[in-house]
Parts: sequence; structure tokens; C-alpha cells
Amino acid sequence: MDGREVKAEEEEEHEIVIVGGGICGLATALALHRKGVRSVVLERSETLRATGAAIGILANGWLALHQLGLASLLRQSSLPLH
Repeated sequence: MDGREVKAEEEEEHEIVIVGGGICGLATALALHRKGVRSVVLERSETLRATGAAIGILANGWLALHQLGLASLLRQSSLPLH
């Protein structure tokens, strides 16, 4: 076997590849999963980071979270801005 044959055997084929495990990437993966569509999320970082960030969610963002079934859970731990 030459190098090209080995590389071809190592490659995986996916219908949907989501690049980035941020908010949008994970929300897209969740929505597809709930519709029965398989996808794979690719993320460059090897670990999760839970510090050093704040997220401001406006009205349309809460509507999207509601559609994903996450709004009520997130509202329990969110801090409203006045």
C-alpha cells in the first residue's frame, strides 16, 4: 500500500459536518439531532472552557432557545440586565 491508500482508509465520510463547537455549532447540532439528522461537530479546542465569558441574549435569541427547548432551563440561571 502506498500513502494515498492508507489515507483514504482513515478518512470518514459524513453527510453534515459542523465546524465549531460554539453556541451556533452546538445549537445546530442539537436541532438536527432532534429532527433525526446525524451530524458531527468539529472543534479545534481539546477542552471545554467555562470561564472568562458572558453572553447577552436578546429577544430573538430567547425565541431560538425556546424552539430548542432550552429557554426555561437557561432562564433559571440567567441574570437579567436592567
